[in-house]
Amino acid sequence: MTARVALIAGVTGAVGTALARELASRSGWTVYGLSRTPPQTAIYGVQYIRGDMADAVGCREALSGLTALSHVFYCARATHAEQVLESAEDNLQLLDNVITAAECAAERLRHVHVVQGGKYYGVHLGPFPTPAREDDARAPIPNFNYDQQDHVAARADDGGWQWTTSRPNTLLHFSPGNGRNIVSTLGAYAAICRELGAALDFPGHPGAWDSVTQMTTIEVLARGIVWMSETAACANHSFNMTNTDVFRWRTLWPQMAAVFQMPLASVRPLCLREVMAEREDLWQQICSRYGLKPAALAQVANWGFADATLERYWDEILSHNKCRQFGYDGWDDSEARMLGLFSRYQQEGVLPR
Repeated sequence: MTARVALIAGVTGAVGTALARELASRSGWTVYGLSRTPPQTAIYGVQYIRGDMADAVGCREALSGLTALSHVFYCARATHAEQVLESAEDNLQLLDNVITAAECAAERLRHVHVVQGGKYYGVHLGPFPTPAREDDARAPIPNFNYDQQDHVAARADDGGWQWTTSRPNTLLHFSPGNGRNIVSTLGAYAAICRELGAALDFPGHPGAWDSVTQMTTIEVLARGIVWMSETAACANHSFNMTNTDVFRWRTLWPQMAAVFQMPLASVRPLCLREVMAEREDLWQQICSRYGLKPAALAQVANWGFADATLERYWDEILSHNKCRQFGYDGWDDSEARMLGLFSRYQQEGVLPR
């Protein structure tokens, strides 16, 4: 078997970490990870490289020794606020810097994978055609995913290598310290409501209570990304990557209330970014009362991310037909996974029981 040497750009993020674990668990892969800061917990089998993807010269210097590099997995995003359009220019520059550095270092680069997401279809902006398919027409809006897709395809033609992209939807993952996480954010919301003596209201848009939504367990995504890179037929294709099921918040919310032993209340639209802005002291009281691991509330919850997720009164459905047709059979039960993650955060002392 030809040696496979991987670089994961953005290795300390949620997707990069999951992918690093997946690749390091497999034989035949040598794994490097690029990030600005070192990981909180290093993954055995991963060699970490410090480098700033925004610095073109520094990025080339950081990767200059990777002459045997064969695969690049781009899992990074430019810094952005919630509920605003992400900068196409900034995101494109980061990707270009990584690809340029990889091509300069590698004697024979073979494959570049870019992690995209449901935002390719405008899931964050309003109703869109569902189930969304990989070859759907693009929306006439600025979208950094479009720019990155076109860029990687053009660079691949010039460089003689192949590309793939993955499109997950909202991710389900266990990532202590990463507040941009729907599970830990909703868990912190429940804990604060309970501490205040409140029932568990649904704080999103009334339409979101009944709309159909779809999520992606991060391990399903990581296995899918590796599958794309190892399957010749996947070359130069994009694939939706979801758990393949759907759910409604209406059915999940009562189960969530049971996890936190709270009465279920009603749909009560709130701007969590405003309502929870002054809850740091209360959160520290909760940490002390329940013996939780010390953490700032921002390390557990991202209220703007929750607002953006729970305001979607439209259906979010990405077709999984293409990945099935090409041979990937990864799936998960989204409701069961989310409830299991709540329990894991409780067991690990991040959220109270």
